[in-house]
Amino acid sequence: MRNSIAYGWRVAVRTTLLQIGAAVTVALVISMFDVRIGLATVTGGAIIAIGNWVFAMRLFGRGVAPARSALRSAYMAEVLKWIWLCLALYLAIAVFRLPFAGLIAGVLAAQFSFWIALIAIR
Repeated sequence: MRNSIAYGWRVAVRTTLLQIGAAVTVALVISMFDVRIGLATVTGGAIIAIGNWVFAMRLFGRGVAPARSALRSAYMAEVLKWIWLCLALYLAIAVFRLPFAGLIAGVLAAQFSFWIALIAIR
């Protein structure tokens, strides 16, 4: 039998590391053509990986909790993740003016690796 909290933490760590690895791999390939776009790719992947890590920290950070409290934690985790994503993407695009194509490449690499990890990690 799995301890759901401990198992959730392991899955969160594995998926976050896989997301960062996928973003770095794509960024290394893109960096052979343009270093600035490669940096934007790593940034996009890191934004998604950190967002999912924030979600996991909020969801699993409290340990064992009553059902109502766990549901509130899930809702708050999703809200915090979306606040992080909106703020980080705004900063990356509007303030730091990172190349959009590289940023989206990193976002897609991290998000696809997250979906694959959820299927593959059991």
